[in-house]
Amino acid sequence: MKKEFKKKIVIQFKIIATQEYLVKHKVSLFSFLSSGYWPFHSVPKIPIEKLEKQYAEGYFNSESNKTFLILNEVGSIIGVIRLFDLGSGKDDDETPLFDIKIKEEYRGKGIGKQALSWLTDLVFTNYPNKLRFEATTRVDNIAMRKVFEYCGFVKEAHYRQAWPDAEGNRYDCTGYAILRSDWLNKTKTPVKFEL
Repeated sequence: MKKEFKKKIVIQFKIIATQEYLVKHKVSLFSFLSSGYWPFHSVPKIPIEKLEKQYAEGYFNSESNKTFLILNEVGSIIGVIRLFDLGSGKDDDETPLFDIKIKEEYRGKGIGKQALSWLTDLVFTNYPNKLRFEATTRVDNIAMRKVFEYCGFVKEAHYRQAWPDAEGNRYDCTGYAILRSDWLNKTKTPVKFEL
């Protein structure tokens, strides 16, 4: 019996995290976000006007929000990660969350796994007061749920009909988190759901 192996595609990319870079590439960021289709987000097509308002309000970068650009080998944006709910200073124990958007043709190539691993390391390395890092996604976003599992996150919650889409449909969503102790020890502490 002959086995067929899929050739693994290696995507070279880097994550840029400076405020100066984001300001300089604001137009590219807006173009990327407004031209993409984000099927598992409440607003799958983002209007430029909404992005302008969010930018002015500190949605992308402030004390409690940070945005990182994922660039391919030629410097084009192929993804965006927004880290939020960092709190007001490194002593704030608020639990941070994140949002990630990967350009359609780069999805399914391992970028989400690498980016979330990098982001988890960043959170727990730079914010020593953070005991956990969490995220939610729609229950039918199987790819993202697999990324969570791969990166050491554990499913902690299931929210029924909690995620609206642009047409007014409601979806269940799931909550995942990783504990600092699990990150440090490279373990997964299971959640005990039963009484």
